[in-house]
Amino acid sequence: MRKIEIVNKDLIIGNFRASDYGLIIASFSYNEQFVDEIGMNVSTIEEFIGNNPVPTYIGQNFTDKLHLQITLIKNPYPLYNKLYFNEKDCRSVLRILTGINGYQWTKLITYELDEDLWYRARVNNVSYKRIGGHIAGIILDLECDSHFAWSKEYSITINAKANQHFYIYNNTDDLNNYIYPIVSIVPSYAGHITITNINDNWDTEIKNVKSNEKITVNSKCQIITSNKSHDLLLNDFNLKWFRLIPNKNEYVSNVDAKISMIFRVPRKVGFVV
Repeated sequence: MRKIEIVNKDLIIGNFRASDYGLIIASFSYNEQFVDEIGMNVSTIEEFIGNNPVPTYIGQNFTDKLHLQITLIKNPYPLYNKLYFNEKDCRSVLRILTGINGYQWTKLITYELDEDLWYRARVNNVSYKRIGGHIAGIILDLECDSHFAWSKEYSITINAKANQHFYIYNNTDDLNNYIYPIVSIVPSYAGHITITNINDNWDTEIKNVKSNEKITVNSKCQIITSNKSHDLLLNDFNLKWFRLIPNKNEYVSNVDAKISMIFRVPRKVGFVV
């Protein structure tokens, strides 16, 4: 039997958790070396103007996604001699992993937790690792929706006072793009509310707001809702969806309001196993 190295404590893919099935993450030692794709390949966008032999730089795109191969084995400590998978074992795992459509929030739980990292991943393929004709491991080929990992979900609540500045810090690893949070606003009195990101010169305004009306602005999906009857809410909104620039965001509101933001930030780490 090849040597097995246990490399992670647990795995979560959507509603699937490996430990709930008595499984752990391991790697079989091979002579070959495997390299995980961490999605950092880039393609530059350039053009030549006139007879200039040096191209003009226009931009840059990432061309890959994160990819990883994970092997699940039975936890050897409580099971002792029941180390191989039978048909029922395989079916219970395949049923949920191949029955989920699209990308799911995925997490590798390490023994030494550095940061609470999450991924948006889907299972592309499932195969078996056999030893002596027995199934010793279930191999998952995972593909993420981007080259980023993601932080835990941040939830920040500010009791903003009219015309007093407050700050939201965005420690993203993507220094070229905005983060679009989900924002809930509960103003203290009726009228119109304007929340300005001074660092970005960006005014988000909603008119005809009722006192204690809770308005939720999902900036990523571009959806705005209210917990009260608010006719023509979208017309009362100036369509400037909340967005966070990298690092410091200095805000000011024209009225007293309770403002909550929920967001995750991207991490350039690849898979840490």
